[in-house]
Amino acid sequence: MAASRAAATPEQASNRLEEQRIRQAASRAAETPEQTTTRLEEQRTRQAASRAAETPEQTTTRLEEQRTRQAASRAAETAEQTTIRNTDKRTRQAASRTAETAEQTTTRLEEQRTRQAASRAAESSEQQQVRREEDRRRRSNSRASRWSFMEREAFQYDPTKNYDNHPQLYIGRMTEICSYCDALKWSGEAPGMCCSNGKVKLPSLRQPPEPLESLMSGTTTTSKHFLENIRKDAIANDGNADTLGQLVILPSTFTGSPRHMHEYTQDAMTYVRNYGRPDLFVTFTCNPTWEEIQEELLDGQNPSDRHDLLARVFKQKLIKLMNIITKSHVFGPTQCWMYSIEWQKRGLPHSHILIWLKDKIKPDEIDSVISAELPDRQQDPRLFQVIVKNMIHGPCGSINPGSSCMKDGKCTKRYPRQLIQDTQTGEDGYPLYRRRSPEDGGFKARIKTKFGNSIQEIEIDNKWVVPYCPLLSRIFQAHINVEYCNSVKSIKYICKYVNKGSDQAMFGFGKDGTTVDEVEQYQLGRCISSNEAVWRILDFSIHERHPTVVHLAVHLENGQRVYFTEDNLHERINEPPKTTLTAFFLLCQKDEFARTLLYCDVPKFYTWNASEKAFKRRVQGTSVPGYRSIRATNALGRVYTVHPNNFECFFLRLLLHTIRGPTSFEALRTVNGRKCATFREACQLLGLLEDDTQWNATMTEAATIQSPSQLRNLFIILLLVCGPSNPGKLWESYKESLTEDILIKARRDNPGLALNYTPDMFNQTLIILEDKALAMAGKDLKQLGLPTPLRTLGDRLTREILRETSYDLNDLNEYISTNEPLLLPDQKAAYNTILDRINRKAGGIIFLDAPGGTGKTFVINLLLAKIRRKSEIAIAVASSGIAATLLHGGRTAHSTLKLPLNLTQCETPLCNISKGTGEAKVLQECKLIVWDECTMAHRKALEALDRTLQDLRGNGKLMGGAVLLLAGDFRQTLPVIPKGTMADELKACLKASYLWRHVHKLELKTNMRVHLQGDVAAGQFAQQLLNLGDGKIVADPTNGLITIPNNFCNIVDSIETLKTSVFPDIRRCFNDHKWLCERAILAPKNYSVNTINLQIQQQLPGVDISYKSIDTVVDIDQAVQYPTEFLNSLEPPGMPPHSLVLKVGSPIILLRNLDAPRLCNGTRLCVKSLMPHVIEATILTGCARGEDVFIPRIPMIPNDIPFEFKRLQFPVRLAFAMSINKAQGQSLKVAGIHLETPCFSHGQLYVACSRVGTGKNLYIFAPDGKTRNIVYRTALQ
Repeated sequence: MAASRAAATPEQASNRLEEQRIRQAASRAAETPEQTTTRLEEQRTRQAASRAAETPEQTTTRLEEQRTRQAASRAAETAEQTTIRNTDKRTRQAASRTAETAEQTTTRLEEQRTRQAASRAAESSEQQQVRREEDRRRRSNSRASRWSFMEREAFQYDPTKNYDNHPQLYIGRMTEICSYCDALKWSGEAPGMCCSNGKVKLPSLRQPPEPLESLMSGTTTTSKHFLENIRKDAIANDGNADTLGQLVILPSTFTGSPRHMHEYTQDAMTYVRNYGRPDLFVTFTCNPTWEEIQEELLDGQNPSDRHDLLARVFKQKLIKLMNIITKSHVFGPTQCWMYSIEWQKRGLPHSHILIWLKDKIKPDEIDSVISAELPDRQQDPRLFQVIVKNMIHGPCGSINPGSSCMKDGKCTKRYPRQLIQDTQTGEDGYPLYRRRSPEDGGFKARIKTKFGNSIQEIEIDNKWVVPYCPLLSRIFQAHINVEYCNSVKSIKYICKYVNKGSDQAMFGFGKDGTTVDEVEQYQLGRCISSNEAVWRILDFSIHERHPTVVHLAVHLENGQRVYFTEDNLHERINEPPKTTLTAFFLLCQKDEFARTLLYCDVPKFYTWNASEKAFKRRVQGTSVPGYRSIRATNALGRVYTVHPNNFECFFLRLLLHTIRGPTSFEALRTVNGRKCATFREACQLLGLLEDDTQWNATMTEAATIQSPSQLRNLFIILLLVCGPSNPGKLWESYKESLTEDILIKARRDNPGLALNYTPDMFNQTLIILEDKALAMAGKDLKQLGLPTPLRTLGDRLTREILRETSYDLNDLNEYISTNEPLLLPDQKAAYNTILDRINRKAGGIIFLDAPGGTGKTFVINLLLAKIRRKSEIAIAVASSGIAATLLHGGRTAHSTLKLPLNLTQCETPLCNISKGTGEAKVLQECKLIVWDECTMAHRKALEALDRTLQDLRGNGKLMGGAVLLLAGDFRQTLPVIPKGTMADELKACLKASYLWRHVHKLELKTNMRVHLQGDVAAGQFAQQLLNLGDGKIVADPTNGLITIPNNFCNIVDSIETLKTSVFPDIRRCFNDHKWLCERAILAPKNYSVNTINLQIQQQLPGVDISYKSIDTVVDIDQAVQYPTEFLNSLEPPGMPPHSLVLKVGSPIILLRNLDAPRLCNGTRLCVKSLMPHVIEATILTGCARGEDVFIPRIPMIPNDIPFEFKRLQFPVRLAFAMSINKAQGQSLKVAGIHLETPCFSHGQLYVACSRVGTGKNLYIFAPDGKTRNIVYRTALQ
């Protein structure tokens, strides 16, 4: 047989085994139970005898073969087979253990423990670490699997599902019995809640005596009257301060006190610092009609009689709510959360909850998560009843002026809300949710409400609905207000509101029986309701959060707080108590890893042992690469805040957030080996403080390497942008360096004279500086705090006119004669139409619709030259600085037209130009105003210009009778509305303006490259771009993604390939400025841009230089509320980061207009030299290409933060990659597009692709070659 089997082919062996399995299955199927038992017993006997005769080597071989077969078998299993096998195994194991005797169970468990102990004793430290990691992973997966049934369910709420009674959500009946005191409890309540596990023993409550027992029964008319009215007397007495017997002063250490709640507000700001703005703000209110409460009420009781039930049930419901948010991830995985409990005046508890999500909710997802509309009664009757009963505000206002929410004739909650068709962004940081009118598909409902002393039925619509999440409302059947936090503007309000604490009251006290003219004493007290009292008695937390925030002490040397008595006075003086700060110094002395940490980072890796007053390494958490014995958790540290008036302690705290691993107070104030006398001095040496030494250092560094003309440019930028406190002193210190070239010229012109600096030379410098200041910002030197130069001619009024009329007429004539014949037919038609409108003085607005490559800039510059040739005024502006540099004499619209900074907040904005000024004179006399890239402008900018021109020109016609030429392409991005929705962008679009109906439209269609060069590939690419911009590429209806055509561009399969395709051999080529400026990678999101920039910069040779910004609040009294490290964490749009890392040779992009048109917002430069206070860079793009310039740190104040804070930093970012919005107006030869995160707004994909002229130089990384192309059809109509 052995020889026969050895000679068999694999197919024969397989057939034989299959036949054997069939015969064996048939044989076993025919067995009687007795035969089966006998066979198995014989099999076990043979197996035992066989294994007893094995040698150790045979046993090892058998087990190894068994493991191999088992592994191969399981690898070949399908998912269904694995499930069946595990189920069978669990069934067999359960049956086996059920049949065990008590002795067998004991023996089995003992053998299991012995084997486990032997196995663990034989483990190496590496094996032990792997085992523990695996155990933690299994436990984590096990916990997660119990809650995975509702993953992201809030985004896909289904009215047909039964969410209510899921075992993980239903809290059940109060059926658990305490084994110590026989108290009834819910299964989710803590075991020792009732009697501390038998430690608290109370005598049985005796029955009340008559007639009290009858009065409390609620079964007779008399007892019902008694129960209904007894509380009215109590409430009346509670409202009368004269009947209060005793006032309890609320100490500052009391849980819920203002100072206590302030600590939690700062903890919330710590979360913001680490994780950004919160995503959701949820208010959850107890519902006294919950069946869990109603079922436990005794006969005749109302929920108001049982505050213990209200508190306990609400606590259980709150736990379930937090579980489905943080464990089931109904909104997606959470990063952190916090909540606090408050009580309404009527006594019901409610919770304010903040949620930070890992994956931010996108603007187009808001409507799927949050609704402010009545549900469809037919499709979702259960949700409809919940919303009508719990989520309707008021009604109030004119319908019910006596409503409790009314104050001064207005609703304090701003109801009724405006009915709108689509969700939009509100100015307070909250969205204006979609509330459709009945005519647009909204629903109505009839509700009964109280008006005075009567109940009436009224009809309501979506104006009165409080925003809610359908899933949460359906599950919990209560008032659950859900708000989306779409802006950093909402942080201040939310973080304070969620921790504001209960209501406060002022009580006055006077002597009984006397007339009190003035209250003798006021004490601040806090109203504690019955429900809050129960909550505290049951020791329920009023505040919870995750992850933990560890509070870290900050104090000067020997400045820690000491508590002492007469007996231990000398001991405490000689040995003051250790604090977390002194323990941190000791830790850094002994622990190498701790010396790599900032003070606030320590709790992530170490726990605070309060009894030993020392930090200990964590034993749980994830391992830290390079430090095998160190574990990391998500715990956060927060150093107590210090007011800036406490100077030294404030600067000490600043250093603790800057210097890693200090070993003592002395080490903390040692900078580059120099021991500073004070912490303030150390901060100054490290450049952490803003003062005029910054500007002195900036000028000193620049003066050593650059020419006087470049130094003058830098000096005027410092005066205009940075606002030094003593500009006159700065002038006196550097006037010789600023005038050096004038002295050299004078010496060269007069070689026989020993000339030195003279007042006339300094005056020439002042004239040059003032000309520069007037050109850049319209300010003279007197306004900037410098001496006024002596001039012989000219004034402000003529200067503005001269700037717009001082063009070389010969150059203009030559430009026109050379280029006018080159106009294509459609260009010539548009050109003649616009000139005809100007010549006829017809005025009005013209829109030149011109896709990329159709010669828009060519036509505009020709029009400008045609008007200026007659010494008439033509103003050229653009929405971006980059676009402005392409126009002859172009400037940005904001700087030229003096558009208000708070444009979007103004109802009827006007340009900040006064009559009688030079700017007004220019606008009064101009014949043509050109506004390029107009599609990026907010409609209110156009309306502000119209009002201003009508006023300045004294002409009520459109644009005051002037011709306004708007040029652009509505396929490109619309006005940027941070976190805005589609409705926000369309509302801001020029086409939404009342002026648009008066606009005359002209079109350019011919692609110049195709027409002039016959480039067929460019023509095909241009047509594909138009199809992309018009939304003609069909998207997959299942996911909304388009497939990028293979003949459109080069599709790459990884980010690395994208980087090497756009920047090949960068270490060799980065010094070639032409090569560097003609390529970039574009991405929709800034976080992708930042990551790519740092990765590419690491490939350059040289050392990284890190520049830290100086961040301060403008109002010093807000410094405690918004500590420095929180300000450092903010990255408002259009601002440089707190930590700016650069290398020599890196491309950078300017974020502010410093010296237009040379240095505009969007100008790209290459770093030439990095000095502590100034960056020297070479301009890569625009009219000043190749010129070297200085860039200083400048103060920047964002306008979309709910408080004023100033960041002093270089106004640049790396520019290997840039955001698509920032790239609009940039021209590239080679472009890469990173679409791992798809585009999120109209026209972004079109803008990104149209930066190049041909598809062969376009590289796109998109998963599976698919991406989202968002096109708003309304914007194109």
